Amino acid sequence: VNDEIFILDAGLKYPETDQLGVDVVVPDFEYLIKNTEKIAGVFLSHGHADAIGALPYFLQQVNVPIFGSELTIELAKLAIKDQPVLKDYNDYHIINEKSEIDFGNVKVSFFNTTHSIPESLGIVIGTEYGQVVYTGDFKFDQTAESYYRTDIPRLVEVGQGKILALLADAAGTEGGADSVNESKIGDYILETFRDNKKKRIIVAAVASNIQRIQQIIDATAATKRKLVLSGNDIENVVRTAIKLKKLQLPLPESQLFVSLKNMKSLVAHETVILETGRMGEPIKHLNRMANGEDAHIKIGSDDLVFITTTPSTAMESVVAKTRDMIFKQGADVKQISTDMRSSGHASRNDLQMMLNIMQPAYFMPIQG
Repeated sequence: VNDEIFILDAGLKYPETDQLGVDVVVPDFEYLIKNTEKIAGVFLSHGHADAIGALPYFLQQVNVPIFGSELTIELAKLAIKDQPVLKDYNDYHIINEKSEIDFGNVKVSFFNTTHSIPESLGIVIGTEYGQVVYTGDFKFDQTAESYYRTDIPRLVEVGQGKILALLADAAGTEGGADSVNESKIGDYILETFRDNKKKRIIVAAVASNIQRIQQIIDATAATKRKLVLSGNDIENVVRTAIKLKKLQLPLPESQLFVSLKNMKSLVAHETVILETGRMGEPIKHLNRMANGEDAHIKIGSDDLVFITTTPSTAMESVVAKTRDMIFKQGADVKQISTDMRSSGHASRNDLQMMLNIMQPAYFMPIQG
């Protein structure tokens, strides 16, 4: 815009099953590296890997400012902290839904969206030709808690201006129907915990899905169990969210959490193990557990493995194989059924509503 580059998110994706030896897939930065002096900044919509995961790789090549909400910035810091070359990087700028940043002829503003992590933001770039609206990952859910609620009046306010282009999340449109709202998912998780009183429960979830983690914490407390955080990624995310008061603890930490080391002091069915795997990819680590390769957790006949994440298309075959391996260990497996799945992405109806509000001259689907 006016010879300035505004980067909207810097995410990664996980490889397809046939991409052997590949851990993650990141964008090609060549053009941006050649035009570093034109970059106004990286504007982050939320704190998931598909929005912040490429930062450790990108910031090794260029030194540019990063803008994001408080939680998103803290998660971005966690993402790059293991890169020694970036230990001195500190060009972070915390913004919120009320922020407006003036870059001369271009103004950048924001609006709250509903996603599976608090402080998700849409981004509005004002130009002389009209506004460019980037939704980030979003959906509409009128039952969402305040941390997750879309600011509809603000959307309408933005839409009353001239919208040059809408860059919108379309990842959930192929599914057709709206997804189940999160309050029903929370009830389903609690019901599962209550129905398995004599089982140790191993829950597979995505580390950065704060909404799901809140539901697991609530169900753990309600069934008088203690929660084990399995791995540094989930430990860091939970501690950060607690510090920023984006996770609400129903009990004091000492009554709610137990370490992996002290887990053996409890009766097995009194514990819930929250397993998220490396880089928030839970299924691959669950596969290692089922193979007996985890040093701390062995899956057995007294366990219920509860998969609360919806696998990507690339991971569906891995999930099926993992389920078979868990069954061979004598454990029960439960996975959120298709009719109970809740997506963090816009359905067809959500996208239609966003289009109706914005009435853009141009529409660009950016996922899906």
